[in-house]
Amino acid sequence: MGQFTKSWVAGLGMLAVLAAVPTAIATIDTPAISRADVCAGAGGRHVDVGGCTDIARDAAVGVAVADQDDAAAQAAAGQPPCYTPAGVPYYTPGDAPCG
Repeated sequence: MGQFTKSWVAGLGMLAVLAAVPTAIATIDTPAISRADVCAGAGGRHVDVGGCTDIARDAAVGVAVADQDDAAAQAAAGQPPCYTPAGVPYYTPGDAPCG
């Protein structure tokens, strides 16, 4: 095999590798955003408590955050949301002011 043929085969091999790299990169899955939801319920004779809490959001906001039902009711009533420093909207429980 001559020098020209070896160079030609090496060039074709490199072209095949470079063509495969974008395909390999495009097939890499990025991880989904994780959420720290804690769901629990407790019931007793006089008290019945249940629901889910997004601990990460509560910690980031630094104040009590309304549950999903309360937030939906406030949004439906036209009340504007509070915003975290990162610009994420949230509602406080009841008539509590933004923290």
